[in-house]
Amino acid sequence: MNMRAFVGMLLAAWLVAIVGCGDSGTTGGGLPTTGAAPSPKVGLLVSGSTSDGGWNQLAKDSLDKFAAANHLDVAVREQVSKDAAADAIRQFDAKGFALVIAHGFEYLDPVKELTDPARPGSVKVKVVVSGGDADNPHFQSLNYDLSGASYQLGIIAARVSKSGKLGFIGGEAVPTVTIMARGFAAGAKSVNPNVTVSAQYTGWDDPSKAKKQAEAYIDQGIDVIMQNVDAASRGVFEAVKEYNEKPLEGKRNAVYTFGANSDQNANPVCGDFTLASAVIRMDVAFERVLKQIKDGTFKGGMVKEDLAGGVCVAVVNPKLSGTVIDDQTLKLLDDAAQKLNAGQITIPAGDVP
Repeated sequence: MNMRAFVGMLLAAWLVAIVGCGDSGTTGGGLPTTGAAPSPKVGLLVSGSTSDGGWNQLAKDSLDKFAAANHLDVAVREQVSKDAAADAIRQFDAKGFALVIAHGFEYLDPVKELTDPARPGSVKVKVVVSGGDADNPHFQSLNYDLSGASYQLGIIAARVSKSGKLGFIGGEAVPTVTIMARGFAAGAKSVNPNVTVSAQYTGWDDPSKAKKQAEAYIDQGIDVIMQNVDAASRGVFEAVKEYNEKPLEGKRNAVYTFGANSDQNANPVCGDFTLASAVIRMDVAFERVLKQIKDGTFKGGMVKEDLAGGVCVAVVNPKLSGTVIDDQTLKLLDDAAQKLNAGQITIPAGDVP
């Protein structure tokens, strides 16, 4: 028996013991549980749709991947607003869930209140805020730092750009997004100090707004666009595709973009013009949390997941590697990764570009 299978068996047995009896629920992909002992229960809250092709879908897919291999019972609540989060977590707690993953920075405030043992009605279930940045002893924050991976994407952007004008489109100016913008700008300027980076925030769920912003950038001569807008990313991809499909007359240069959170390199809209993706390997982060619960080592506080830990990484589009992204650029990416991991490169603090 390999180590992963052995750890999985231990995790399942331990979690069954602490959860005890409860609703049979569903197992992994939704099949009814069988046998006398219920499956261990893990709840996931997301603020959007798990078919968004980005942030929310990544959380569900990552948890399902681990759950299927370790016989966990996963219950997902979609479209849960900040105001509705407390009730959802209480429901999971009442049903004996071992863990709730509140996936999004917006859930920090309700989780702070619910997990504070000094407050009436506090919950006993272990809670993780996936994408949070609070260092709180009563719950754990997984702070995904994509700045290192974004630094590498900035290097690619500056090497590929013909105009020296780059754009960043974010869903909202929350810390996990603005640190990406700073990393992207820093990486680009490490290659070309004269490069310019414009940043705008258009929301998470409106592809039309993201598309209009991308089109405005292209009209300004920006030829590489970084995005982190979840479901709205389709709008960016459409703008890039449509520009590149225009007749050659009057067109300046090809326009390129990037993926964010999940590997969007093969997106069906403009996979030929998506240079790389800044990817969160959320399955690795979730596996670590569940192992901590199994080991009895789970504790509150902020856990930084970054390039050095192998969770937040840059993935180059294999279609464009060695061609649009030349060998010298690939070497610069490797060198940057080594220096970022060694602390020889730091992402500047302060205002986003």
